[in-house]
Amino acid sequence: MLQLKDLLIQFAIIIIPVFLYEMFWLSRYHNTSPKQNRLLVGLLSLLNIFICLLYPIQISDSMAITFSILLMYSAILYGGRVIGIIVIFAKPLFMYLLYDISVLKCFPFELISCILPLIVSPQWVSFSRRKKFALSILMPILYAICIICLLYYEATLNGVKEYQSEQTILSVCIFFTVLTITMLFHVYLREFLFENAEIRVQMQKSEKLNMVSELAASVAHEVRNPLTVVRGFIQLIENQESGTNREYMKLVLTELDRAENIISDYLNLARPQIEEKKIINMTEQLNEVTTLMSTYASLQGAFLQVNVTEKMFTIGDRAKIKQAIINILKNGVEAIKETKGYIKIEANIEKVRDREYIRIVVKDNGVGMSRGQLDRLGQPFYSLKEKGTGLGLMVTFSIIEAHKGTIEYLSEEGKGTEVHILLPAYHMEEENTEEL
Repeated sequence: MLQLKDLLIQFAIIIIPVFLYEMFWLSRYHNTSPKQNRLLVGLLSLLNIFICLLYPIQISDSMAITFSILLMYSAILYGGRVIGIIVIFAKPLFMYLLYDISVLKCFPFELISCILPLIVSPQWVSFSRRKKFALSILMPILYAICIICLLYYEATLNGVKEYQSEQTILSVCIFFTVLTITMLFHVYLREFLFENAEIRVQMQKSEKLNMVSELAASVAHEVRNPLTVVRGFIQLIENQESGTNREYMKLVLTELDRAENIISDYLNLARPQIEEKKIINMTEQLNEVTTLMSTYASLQGAFLQVNVTEKMFTIGDRAKIKQAIINILKNGVEAIKETKGYIKIEANIEKVRDREYIRIVVKDNGVGMSRGQLDRLGQPFYSLKEKGTGLGLMVTFSIIEAHKGTIEYLSEEGKGTEVHILLPAYHMEEENTEEL
């Protein structure tokens, strides 16, 4: 007979791995938004499936069942198909070791119910929270239908009378109700904790940005004024000098220009990121920036190739977005100037979590970056350039985030780098589109 304490034990076993995942992975320090640790998801699922099987729920004298199917779903959805399949086929091995082969009659039905999570697993991350919750309810319901079919077969064809009793039917109904609620709570808790981890990362970035912005606001103007005076006098002296001294003056002017650029980066951090909101034709913007940067790229031995055909629009500050894209292209050109490679720019509209976004991909075949270097991108004063400050890329990150977008770097050493930018898409009426 179904016992409340058995349900509570199973519920606790399903929820505990979520908090263990938070403790061992999500609560750690992350430079960027944390990715799913698939291996840890798989290990925790295997461990808790084994524990689940040690405390089965007795539905009737000849039938015992557990919540372990939920851990199989979780492993597939959050660990991926490979991890999920390993966990699925580990369960019958555990059952055989703990009991005997006769308990495996439910496994084919569990296998059938895992088809849905296996199908949706690759798109799970991009689903909206509402869709995830809907699927979290649907999966246990499909499992319930499979098990009820098995019970009906046993009761009618094999004549197992205890499966026809009201007490067994009531126990099964209560079990699957609690199972569905547990699955929903499990997914909600995972999403909530993962979102909290992302918020922590964003807060860390925001604190760093505020610190640099305050420094910029208090220092930049005071430093720029004397530099302007120094530059003016150096130019006057340069005209009167010759030979070696003249070369020295040119070197001083070059370094003053670099100091000016650094101060400009500080001021960009201190200013509001979106000074004016307008409809931006991103197709024209990308073509314009590519034309602007093509001369600079060719001088460095790089070739720019743009592939943008459909008209795409977003809302924001045209100058700021232009600045962000130029910064990314400039970094790409400098990464391949020794290898004489190419930079491809592609853009299209795609749906992410039921919203349409413009995805801009900038790909180069340069030197690439290591995992450690990728994690530190966008931090103040971190740069891969010999004379870089890291502020240019930090400004780029803050501009994209201010436009409610995201920026992600994918790279391998020796194979080049891909930059993925997502910006909210804006739909225009046909007549307005023609005007633009």
